[in-house]
Amino acid sequence: MSTKPVFINLLKISLPLAALLSITHRVTGVFIFFLVLPASAYFLSLLLESQVSYLNFLALYDDTFILRTFVLFLALIFSYHVFTGIRHMLLDFHLISETLDATKKSAVITLILFLVNAICLGWAIL
Repeated sequence: MSTKPVFINLLKISLPLAALLSITHRVTGVFIFFLVLPASAYFLSLLLESQVSYLNFLALYDDTFILRTFVLFLALIFSYHVFTGIRHMLLDFHLISETLDATKKSAVITLILFLVNAICLGWAIL
């Protein structure tokens, strides 16, 4: 038996949908910590600074498509993390069976709910 290390190309492995949701849940957690929370805190500080800064921010928000899109992406990252987090909690509490079929169905339902939410958010924000 060879003692050489084996190179596994992770991009060629076909992961199940439930595994992809688990991985992306962790990635969105990192995005929330390093992007969503600081940006939200900054926007909130601008909104609460004074009435003038509040009105200036709202005017900038209404006039700038890029800012509205950025806020939409922040909201989508957070909502995706919440949807997949609820799914993980249901799995942890054994309210969803841990069979392959049940985890695949719950992953599909989670994605459908997220997509409906994303469409509603996009319609409301943009």
